[in-house]
Amino acid sequence: MERVLRSGGELAGEYPLVFGPDAPGSLVTLGEDGIVHSACATLVRDLVIGGERLRIGLIGSVATDPDRRGRGLATRVLEAAERELARDGAVLALLWADDASFYRRRGWREFASELDFVFDAEVVARLPQRGTQRRAAPDDEGALHRLYSRHRSRVERTEAETRALLRSPGMETLVMHEDRDVRAYACLGRGADFAGTIHEWGGSPEDVLALVRAHFERLHGTRNELFLLAPPDAHEFAAFAKDVGARSAVGVLALAKILDPIAAAERLADWTRGEARVDIETGNEGETSVTLSSPTHSTTLRASDLLELFAPARGECARLGELERRLDVSFARLPLAPFVWGLDSI
Repeated sequence: MERVLRSGGELAGEYPLVFGPDAPGSLVTLGEDGIVHSACATLVRDLVIGGERLRIGLIGSVATDPDRRGRGLATRVLEAAERELARDGAVLALLWADDASFYRRRGWREFASELDFVFDAEVVARLPQRGTQRRAAPDDEGALHRLYSRHRSRVERTEAETRALLRSPGMETLVMHEDRDVRAYACLGRGADFAGTIHEWGGSPEDVLALVRAHFERLHGTRNELFLLAPPDAHEFAAFAKDVGARSAVGVLALAKILDPIAAAERLADWTRGEARVDIETGNEGETSVTLSSPTHSTTLRASDLLELFAPARGECARLGELERRLDVSFARLPLAPFVWGLDSI
């Protein structure tokens, strides 16, 4: 993995929940004669989405020996990772990839959304200057975990896991404090990823924007822009950022794939209870079909269609609206607004 993904540089420190002592993550490998030729990392997590929880699997650091490419090894290791995560109870899997086409050909689809903000020097000059700011210290980590846990959309993690993640190499975390009370934080960069990007933060919009300004100023003109990632339900933050002129766009959260169609359909039944009946049928080929029925209409979906109902890419809800009109129902609990903060990605 280090040879392929980091040109021989160190990788393990970037992902302590996979490679660290007693880490909950796993490695899936393929090889022969004791030599690994293809591998990836996996991690089972619980998504917190408001009052909902969803068991997911993360896949990352997919790597194949360059001399062994073109033989289907990456496909086989990916399929093995999917099976392992399904056995561990993951309903669906998420991954982030530079080459999305490889994964699309294997059934992966764009999933959910995020808000992407851009702050240039002109916008930064309009950001608030407030509070006392400094680099985060180990004594702050408990307070940062508490701030993280206030997010409605997040990956569930323990305080010990937050502490390990905050020590990822190549990252600078700034905090704002009053007396000894930390009231906001912002993480910039992480390992070889998220260059110039604030990918995790917590606190009031005004305090976080002040930390964006502090990060920009600490870079001493080495960057013309800073980027910031936010969950799709960060409406208050988005309003403040828009007021100061930050550019924004709605992006895709990740690539996703349903791992357990029956469990996914059962969750759909939970989320549509009272609006439509959900019938699940598994055919001879193992293909699962889901039928949504109202008193007057019905429609059949493939398991892969459930992704678009749960959390459509970029929040585009045309398919969900079409189903509501066809069945004459309202799916009040859908779509969901899941989010994986930068520290949790693998």
